[in-house]
Amino acid sequence: MRLDGKVAMVTGSAGQLGRRFCHALAAEGAMVWVTDLNKEACQAVVADLPGAHHPLALDVADPDSVQVGMQEIDRVSGHLDILINNAGIAVFEPFEERRFEDFMRVLQVNTGGTFLCIQQASRLMRQRATQGSIINVGSIYGVVSSDPRIYTDCNRMNSECYSASKAGVIMLTRYFAVHLAPYGIRVNCISPGGVFNQQGADFVNNYSRGVPLARMGSEQDLSGAMLFLAGAESSYMTGQNLIIDGGRLAW
Repeated sequence: MRLDGKVAMVTGSAGQLGRRFCHALAAEGAMVWVTDLNKEACQAVVADLPGAHHPLALDVADPDSVQVGMQEIDRVSGHLDILINNAGIAVFEPFEERRFEDFMRVLQVNTGGTFLCIQQASRLMRQRATQGSIINVGSIYGVVSSDPRIYTDCNRMNSECYSASKAGVIMLTRYFAVHLAPYGIRVNCISPGGVFNQQGADFVNNYSRGVPLARMGSEQDLSGAMLFLAGAESSYMTGQNLIIDGGRLAW
């Protein structure tokens, strides 16, 4: 097991990507703290994982919740080796209809939550002299704009605040990679392209036509990169944004 004996924390564990990340980490021998807003949902994920793991209710946008969660990890596990900042939200109305409080809420959860978890996790890693790996989940829409022409049968259009929040996550990755390097803590980012999640047939076809590999991604396409960044194989890699998009941004 490449991650045998490692302690990992995944935020947004009850979601599509988070659940897969938890399974991948557990399969490689890590002990996983499965965190999300709802503890029952976390317990359901833990029940499906091989080995002994811990569910934890945690709100990444609440400083007190993040601090208490890290204290619980420290109390029970004694250290933290891997943090996966996966939790995130989105809104889908046209930007002309956007309420400012919704705009700010997306930034608070996606960018602010990433900051709070890095702040508290890096404190624990430094305290325990852990050679930690922090992996943020960005998006290609933190690098380029979404294309409104592909959303013909889909009323879940990508939003300006989601893109801004993910651009912020990518920049936080670079900032903390520099400032945490003296402590042996690496910080990298995974930016997925479109991941299939029951979107309409027109959207899937429109999106796939813009991808050299001619399909949408899956959560399995991302977990291998996550494991690479979590383990010793990437020990000389920090501050990077791995774009996993089937080649969409290559043309």
